[in-house]
Amino acid sequence: MSRINRLDQDEVLTVRTYKVVPGAQIAWANTYELIVDDPSQDVSEVTTKLNNLRNAFVTMERTLLNVSYTLDRIIISSYVADSQPYDPFTFVSYTISLPGQFTSGSNPLVPLQLCVLVKRLVAFGRQGNLLFRGIVTRNETTVTPTGTIVSSARVSAIETVLNNFLAAIRQLGFDLVMARGVQQVEVGTLRRVTGLEVKQDMRFKKLNNRYFDRVRNQN
Repeated sequence: MSRINRLDQDEVLTVRTYKVVPGAQIAWANTYELIVDDPSQDVSEVTTKLNNLRNAFVTMERTLLNVSYTLDRIIISSYVADSQPYDPFTFVSYTISLPGQFTSGSNPLVPLQLCVLVKRLVAFGRQGNLLFRGIVTRNETTVTPTGTIVSSARVSAIETVLNNFLAAIRQLGFDLVMARGVQQVEVGTLRRVTGLEVKQDMRFKKLNNRYFDRVRNQN
C-alpha cells in the first residue's frame, strides 16, 4: 500500500468522482486510474499537485454534468483505496458540493439509466469503457428500434471537454491509464490511454449497477 503524501514515478492512483441527485437517495461514482509522470517527495508540492488534479476533474465533471445534479466529492487515493489496517495517508477526500454546469433550458433530461459510452483508446489490447450519466437531454437524442442515439453535435461537445481534460492532467504530470488488480496493479495490465472516443449509441444501466456502485465507500 503506497502513501499519497509522496508521488513516486509510475505510481498508479485512483480517482473517484461522486455525484448525487439533490433531495433524493440517488448517487453514483465514476472511477479513473492515473499514472504519475512527475514524481515528488515534498509534501507541500504533492499537496499542490493533488489540488490541481482535483481542479481538473472538477472542471471536466461539472462541464459535462447537468445543473440538476451535484458533483458531491472527489477522492484521490493510492491504487487500493481501503488499506488494512486503516491508513489516512493513503487517500485525500475533497468535498465539492457544486452543481453541474451543463444547462438544458426547457429540454427534459433522459433517465439516469441511459449512459453515454466513452471508449478509452489504448495502443494494445482491449479498449476500456467509461460511462457517464446526466450529461445529455432528450432533444439531443434520437430513439431508434435498436436503442437511443446521441446527436453528433453533443458527441462532439463531450469529446472536446474530454480531450481538454486529458491534455490538462498531462500538463500536471499525470496520465490516464487502464489498470486492474485486487491489492496491486497486475503486471501486464497497465496501459496508457491514448485518447477518448464518445460513442453515439447509449447504454442502459440500472441505478444500482455495480460499475457506478462506489457510493457507499465513504473513506
